[in-house]
Amino acid sequence: MIKVTKSQPAPAILARRGTRHVRQLEKLQEANPAACQAPDNTILHSRDGIYNDTTVKDQLRKDQHKKCCYCESLFTATSYGDVEHFRPKAGYQQEWEGPLHKPGYYWLAYEWSNLFFSCQLCNQEYKGNYFPLRNQAARAQSHAEVLSLEQPLLLDPTQDDPEKHLTFVRDAIKGLDDRGEESIRAFGLDRPDLIKSRIEHLKGLRQMYMLGRFTFNLPLSNPEQEFLDALKLSVAEGREAAEEARQIWQEAALDSAEYAGMVRANFDYLPRH
Repeated sequence: MIKVTKSQPAPAILARRGTRHVRQLEKLQEANPAACQAPDNTILHSRDGIYNDTTVKDQLRKDQHKKCCYCESLFTATSYGDVEHFRPKAGYQQEWEGPLHKPGYYWLAYEWSNLFFSCQLCNQEYKGNYFPLRNQAARAQSHAEVLSLEQPLLLDPTQDDPEKHLTFVRDAIKGLDDRGEESIRAFGLDRPDLIKSRIEHLKGLRQMYMLGRFTFNLPLSNPEQEFLDALKLSVAEGREAAEEARQIWQEAALDSAEYAGMVRANFDYLPRH
């Protein structure tokens, strides 16, 4: 997980249709606050055709380099991905697997700062509506209340610096404080398949580093000759492979790189920009 920078301006549909619909939701809430708190009510239902519009998803995907905002996986080749609401729009859970409370943050349903691009596992199988606060009594229950009084336990990819709360020992993610630990659980950052993917990524980077040490300048060293013979490559092809490996290694900690957070924790000397 790394910090995400949102591009501006926000997609036009959020300001146009989103603002109009939020005003409607605010009027519905003001007309009957008690009804909006009923467990199964759908009074403050948002319109996924607005926040899930192609222009919104495309801009989020570009801002996040096609990576999940939480686990940093590059997954778009096999999945469409979700537009994720950091503060859940329909309802919230204060406790892990606890009851769903209503209303959710309906007034943030189309708020650009509250929207992210995530993989379906992080969003649907893990975080869902879970949004714990350090002090539940400070939670904003409507658009008329002050949001800034809240102290979320989950890390906001745009507002928080994940490196201050999370780190990696090789491929294993570790929380540095309670917010880091809670985010690991909420986003499923230690799920087995994700750990396996990070292990393979780290192995691949180490191999790129070793290959990049070759120069393939004549006369060839014994390891260089063995490498070319084993893969049936020419000297020119060997040089090309080594140069590509060096480039992959040098770009491994950039915002656009998969699992950049893990790479930065392990190899803090690599360039980030």
